[in-house]
Amino acid sequence: MKPLKLALIAFLSALLLSACADSADTLPVGADITLRNTLQDPGEPETAFPALFGAPDDAFDEAGTLSTTAAEFPTALAQPDTPMGDISGLYEIDLAETSISFTLLPAADDPFWVNVFGVFPEGKFDRYYLTFSEPHNIETSSSNNDSVSLRIDSPTVAVVEIGADYDMNAGTAFTIDLN
Repeated sequence: MKPLKLALIAFLSALLLSACADSADTLPVGADITLRNTLQDPGEPETAFPALFGAPDDAFDEAGTLSTTAAEFPTALAQPDTPMGDISGLYEIDLAETSISFTLLPAADDPFWVNVFGVFPEGKFDRYYLTFSEPHNIETSSSNNDSVSLRIDSPTVAVVEIGADYDMNAGTAFTIDLN
C-alpha cells in the first residue's frame, strides 16, 4: 500500500505543478477577442471611433482569435466606404501568450491618417478595448513606451491606453509584456 500512496502523491504533485505552469501562460490561445477603439480629446468625453462617422459604438468592432502564428488584428481600424472614403488600417495588433504588440501601418503621407499623426497632448487618449471570450489571466504588465499602459477592467476585458506624449507617426511600434 505504501508504493500506491507514493505514486498517488507523485501524481497529485505533478498535476499541481502542471496547473501552475499553465497559469504562467497569460493569454489563452484559441480565445475569441473583440476589439473596440475609443478616442478622448482633452476636456471631452470618451467616444467610440465609429461615432466620428455617426455610426453606433459597435459598428467598427473587430473579431479575432488568439493565435500563435498570425496577428489577430492585421489592419485594425480599416473601414471601407466611410463618408471620408476607404480608411486603411492604423495598427497591426498581435497578441501572444505573454505580450501585446502594436505596429503603426500607414505611411507618413497616408491621406486619412496624416491628419492624426503627431504627439498626443495631455488629456488625449486612444484606447483599445480587448474583450476575451474567457479570462485573460493578466495580473500585471509593463510597456516599452512610457505613453502606453494596460488597464484591466475585468477578468475578460483589458484596455490598451495610449496617452500624453505618445509620438504617433509612421513606423511607431510598442510592446506590452504581460505577467
